Amino acid sequence: MELDKIFTEIKHFCRASTDSDRVFSRSAVIEVVYTVVSKGIPLFRTEGVGDVTLLDIHSGKNPVSVPAILPEKIQAKLRRQILAILRGRFNDKIKEEIKKYKELGFIKLGEDGSWNCYIAPPKGEKETDIGMCGFCPACNLLGTILTKNEFNASTSYGVKSRVVHDVAFGTARYEKAVADFTHNKVGDGVNYTGVSLFSETHVLPGVVFIGKLAMYDVTEREVKLVLSALSSIHRMGGGETKYGSLQVLLIGIKPGNIETISSYDIARRVLEKYDGNLVPPEDVIKEIVNYVSSRGFYMFVKEIDNKKVDEMNTVIELKDDEVIELWKTDNYYYSKNISEYIKRVEEKTSTEAKGRRGKG
Repeated sequence: MELDKIFTEIKHFCRASTDSDRVFSRSAVIEVVYTVVSKGIPLFRTEGVGDVTLLDIHSGKNPVSVPAILPEKIQAKLRRQILAILRGRFNDKIKEEIKKYKELGFIKLGEDGSWNCYIAPPKGEKETDIGMCGFCPACNLLGTILTKNEFNASTSYGVKSRVVHDVAFGTARYEKAVADFTHNKVGDGVNYTGVSLFSETHVLPGVVFIGKLAMYDVTEREVKLVLSALSSIHRMGGGETKYGSLQVLLIGIKPGNIETISSYDIARRVLEKYDGNLVPPEDVIKEIVNYVSSRGFYMFVKEIDNKKVDEMNTVIELKDDEVIELWKTDNYYYSKNISEYIKRVEEKTSTEAKGRRGKG
């Protein structure tokens, strides 16, 4: 199915960009199944240096241990990719639109409409991420904390992510999917090798991970932004500049009122089919496509016979005018709803506090 036809089908489950109650959910959800194909030796560690996340899946009679990518890894990379897209399309027209956010109570923007949002670690235990602006499409889609540094209010407010993730399960047994590599520690800022050696566990090339995300109460342009960012991820994990080469392949998309499938369901099918062996990624993807298409998804990947993985890629890009409109309507009205809701809470809290003081 062509991309235009796919977006025509999902449009009925997308929110209107100027809806006045975007803050409150209507349970309209859009599911996306995708795969992550290792093309280098990625480090998908979470627990610490040398560790790869390991999970057991019951396939047949016995559990199978597989490597996995936890949702926070995917979410963090997705946020960075969305921010890269927004920065790459930032222009004077968008600057004029951003000035309006100042009137809503948001703080992290310049008088001339200048903007930047980035992931930065907090300086202290009580601080949240110090780089997020709190009002851009990345913050509104993937969640943020509005402290006194981001919004003119008396306390902090949380904005929940409207993009949720499953664990991305590997489709080969742990012992077939990973290997230990010994590295030389290179001195920082110089080009010589130090004397120390260290070992880390890497995912092998060709291992396929099955992922799924769901987008709740999003507009059509917000869907395109998420899919554009997801499909353009080419590196991920620890030491991604050296080891993290991979391909994210969009498989299928399905709109509805509830989530209908999980990455776990699909992983079990593949493990049962190939008994956890490391088979060519094309074989794994074919099995995934056959199953996902039977569950009512509109497919990005089709006619995969005799095609290599790199020939199956689906590229989704936002046009310049779509990015401008995203800032002007979709994201602005969501921010406006957030602002109005916070102000109502602030007024109610202030009134109740005055009432308690009056009784005292």
